[in-house]
Amino acid sequence: MRASGRAYTIVRPGWFDANDADQLNLVMLQGDRRWAGSPADGVVSRRQIAQVLITSLTSAAGDRKTLELVAEHGPAPINLDPLFAALQADPVDALDAVLDTDNMPPAAEPNRVRAELDAVRARRG
Repeated sequence: MRASGRAYTIVRPGWFDANDADQLNLVMLQGDRRWAGSPADGVVSRRQIAQVLITSLTSAAGDRKTLELVAEHGPAPINLDPLFAALQADPVDALDAVLDTDNMPPAAEPNRVRAELDAVRARRG
């Protein structure tokens, strides 16, 4: 998606539906740094995920952003635009999101993956 040049918001949610009833405060993080493999990584409800996905479709502040979505104890935000606006945009033509660990440099990708990425970039012109 990042290489396509099209508008996008990539949402990487925490553990689905493991929230406490008062975990309504949405938090958008960047950097893909939570690797516990359990709800300790963060939790979020399906309703909250849907709200962020739908809002991102019309939010200019959400364009070219990749985020980890979790909910913490506290009230739900009324407006998501300030949360999107506080995030860094992904670098143009980057394969990984801003602040992500460089765990697969493009040169190390399999030949077929590199060819597909080149084709996407060529179509963009």
